[in-house]
Amino acid sequence: MKKSILFIAILSLTLVMVLVGNADSAGKQFGKITLPIGRVEVQSAGSEKWKKASLNKAVFVNDKIRTRAKSRAVIVLTGGGEMRIGQNSTLELLKAEVMAMQKEFLAYLESGDVWVSAEAGFGVKSNVSVGTPTAVAAIRGTKYRTKAGEDESEILVYDGKVDVNAAKNIIDERQEKRKSLAPGGASG
Repeated sequence: MKKSILFIAILSLTLVMVLVGNADSAGKQFGKITLPIGRVEVQSAGSEKWKKASLNKAVFVNDKIRTRAKSRAVIVLTGGGEMRIGQNSTLELLKAEVMAMQKEFLAYLESGDVWVSAEAGFGVKSNVSVGTPTAVAAIRGTKYRTKAGEDESEILVYDGKVDVNAAKNIIDERQEKRKSLAPGGASG
C-alpha cells in the first residue's frame, strides 16, 4: 500500500513538472508557420541544422526562418497578427511576450523582406518590431513591410503608424563622421 502511494506521488510530481515545463516553453512560442510555400527552412535555437518547415510548425524565440528563391512563409503570431516572409529572406525571432493586455514581438531581418500586420484589440497594447542591419521599425497597431539591405532599409507603411529608428551601428558611424568634420577635428 505504501509503495503504491509513493508511486502515485512520484508520478503526480513528474506530471506537474512536465506540465510546468511545457507551460514555460509555450510562453516563448513566437507563433506558427501556417503557409510554407517552396523552400522554407527553420533553424531551431542552439542548432546548426536547417530543417524543412512543415504546415503549422510552431516557431520559438531564437529560431531562424529562411526562405529560398520563389519561396514564402506566413507566421501567425501567438496572440494574433501575422508576418509574411518574402523570398530570399532570413528572419531571426528574438522576443515574444504575450500577456493579457499586451503583446510584444521582436524579430531581426538579416536579409530580404517581411510584411507585418498586428492590429491590437480594444485596450490591448501591441508592439511588433523588426530590426534590420540599418534600421528598426516598430509597429503601432498597423500594417507595414520592411526590406533589409546592406546599406539601407526600406519601410513601407500601408495603414497606421510605424516608428523608425536608425540601428545603433549606423548612429555610431554618423557620430564618428560628425566628429571628424567638426572644426578642429581630423579633417575639419
